[in-house]
Amino acid sequence: MTTDITINLQPHHLTLAEAMRTIIAFDGEGRPIVAFRNGTNYVRGLSGDVLLKRTIAPGQKERRKLSADERQAILAEILHDAHRMIEQIAATAPPEAHDWFKRIRRWDVASLEEERARFRTIYKPISIVPPDQYRALVLQATEGCSWNRCHFCTFYRDRPFRIHTPTTFREHIRQVKAFVGAGLGLRMAIFLGDANALITPQPRLRSLLQVIHEEFPIGPTAPLKGIYSFLDIFGAERKTLTDYRELADAGVRRIYLGLESGDDTVFHQLNKPGSPAEAIEVVQTIKAAGIAVGVILLAGAGGSRFAADHVQHSIDVIAAMNLGPDDIVYLSPLIVTPDSPYLDQLRESGSQPLDTAEITKQVQTLKQSLRTVVAPGTKVVLYHIEEFVY
Repeated sequence: MTTDITINLQPHHLTLAEAMRTIIAFDGEGRPIVAFRNGTNYVRGLSGDVLLKRTIAPGQKERRKLSADERQAILAEILHDAHRMIEQIAATAPPEAHDWFKRIRRWDVASLEEERARFRTIYKPISIVPPDQYRALVLQATEGCSWNRCHFCTFYRDRPFRIHTPTTFREHIRQVKAFVGAGLGLRMAIFLGDANALITPQPRLRSLLQVIHEEFPIGPTAPLKGIYSFLDIFGAERKTLTDYRELADAGVRRIYLGLESGDDTVFHQLNKPGSPAEAIEVVQTIKAAGIAVGVILLAGAGGSRFAADHVQHSIDVIAAMNLGPDDIVYLSPLIVTPDSPYLDQLRESGSQPLDTAEITKQVQTLKQSLRTVVAPGTKVVLYHIEEFVY
C-alpha cells in the first residue's frame, strides 16, 4: 500500500505531513503545537489556547484566538488526522518514532483541556512577549505591571503587581519544569516576565537570577542561550551602569523597552512614564554594559493630527540610540479597545485614530526610514501582538 504521508523526526519535535496539505507538529510530550489544515495555520500554546492565522485576501490576514467550542472542535480534527496518519505509517516508521507515537496517542481533547486548566494554576496570563522570544520559556519572576496606567494597554489590569521571593520563584520554576516536561527541548532561552520584571530592586533581582541558574544551565553552549526581559523607561532610569553589567554577567542578553513614540506629546498622550530623552540615555547605558536592546514603536500612535511628528521624532530618537546588529526595532500596529481611555484623550486633542490602511502605510514609512539611521544588520521588523500565543 502506498502512502503520501511523511514523517520528520527531530531531537525535540516530530512532524507528520500528508501530501503537504495537512501538516502537524508535536513537542517532546506528544502535544500538538502547530498544524496546517485546509490553508489555515493553527498554533496551540502551552497555555492551551489556539491561535488561528490565515490569509483571507491579498495583504489581509485573519489572526484570532479560537473560542472554546472552536478550539475543542479543531483539536479533535487535528488529533483524528494525527492518529490516522500514525496508523498508516506505523508499520514502516523507524523504531525511534514509536515512542513518539505512544506520546501522541495518549492525548485527546479532554486531556488537552485538563492541561489547559492546569496551566492556569502555574502561570498568571502571559499577555505579551517579543516575537524573537516566542520560543522562550517564560518564568514569571514578577506578576502584573508596576505602572499599569498606560492608556493604550489593558494587559495587566486584572492583577496587582507582585515580585516573587526566591523561595516562591523556585517553586514556580519547578512547577513550570514539571508542566513543560520534554517540551523544554523546544525552548531556546528564558524570558523573565511579567511586564517590566527588571524593575525589581537589584538585590532581589540578583537572588532571582541566581535561582534561575541553579535550576537551568544557561549560556552560549547550553540549550537555553540567555535571559531576556522587558523594562519600562521609568524603571530603567533607576539602574546604574554597574547594575546592568551585573545583569550581563548573569546572562541577560537583551532588554526590551516600550518607547512607543519619540514625540513628547504623543508619548505623554499614551500616559507613558519617563520621556523619549530618558529612553535614549537608558538605551545607551544598557548597551554600554554589553546588553542588546529591543525598542518598540507603536505605528498609529497619536492618530491623524500627530502622525507626522510621531514618525519624524521617533526616527530622530532611534537614530540617537546608536543601535547595532544585535539590536531590534519593533514596529507594532496600535490596537486599542473601544473603551480605551487613550481614544478619549486622542479625540480631546483633536485627533482621530488611523485606519488599518493608514497604519500599514506608516509601518512602511517607519521601516524604510529607520533602516537608514541604524547600523547595518540592525533588525527593523513588524510586531503584531495578535500573532502571539504562549
